[in-house]
Order: sequence, then structure tokens, then C-alpha cells
Amino acid sequence: MANFYGFARSNYFKVKDAEAFVAWADKFGSLGVWTRDDMHAIYSDCPDSGCWPSAAWSEDEDDFIEIDLEAELAEHLADGEVAILMQCGAEKLRYLSGYATAIDNTGKSVTVSMGDIYALAESAFGVTPTAAEY
Repeated sequence: MANFYGFARSNYFKVKDAEAFVAWADKFGSLGVWTRDDMHAIYSDCPDSGCWPSAAWSEDEDDFIEIDLEAELAEHLADGEVAILMQCGAEKLRYLSGYATAIDNTGKSVTVSMGDIYALAESAFGVTPTAAEY
């Protein structure tokens, strides 16, 4: 069995309250923040998967609880800002995966996946290509 190695980062964007944003990111323990001028970017600092966190520790529950990273991030975005969350990874060269999500401060989002290429190829060329996997 092979290990999955992932990587995740965002673009730079403006937030409503920088201090509250950094405190929010810190609650995950595996979400880093880069700051450049008055803009911020996030990245996964998870030593296990390298992916975006899907849970956070809850003192009230004394356990991890599932979270919606995109929805929570949207609450911090300044008006008119769009965050791009990119994630890619691989299990050796057996399986490659990647996606990008754009989310605005209202919570509206769009996502594109590397896997979308199969439908695009079928539409463009009229054939069903084989999967690029093991």
C-alpha cells in the first residue's frame, strides 16, 4: 500500500479582521497563514496528508468535529474578495488528484477537478478515454 502525499495552498486575499482570521486559522493546528502587505494566504501544514483540514478540535465536545472550511473561510473574506483553494496530491503515480475551488465572501463557490478532463475529452473528441491511474 502506498502513501498519499498532498499539497494545498490558496491565493492571497483580503480579510475583514486580520487578527480574527489568524486566530481562526490557528484553531486547526495544521493550517498556516502567509501575510503579504494587507493580504493573507493559507496553506496546509498537515504532516499526515498535506490536505485541507476537514475537522477541528472542539473543547466543548472534547473531540474533533467536522468543519466546512470553505464556509468558515467565506465569513472572514472582505467584501468582493475571492479565495482560490488549490489541492493536489498523489499516491505514488497510481492516482493523481487535484482540484481548485473559488469562494467569495458570500459563500458562493465553484470547483473544478482534474477528473473533469474525462468528460471534456469525451465531449470534444467523442471517445471515452481510459483513466490515468494504476
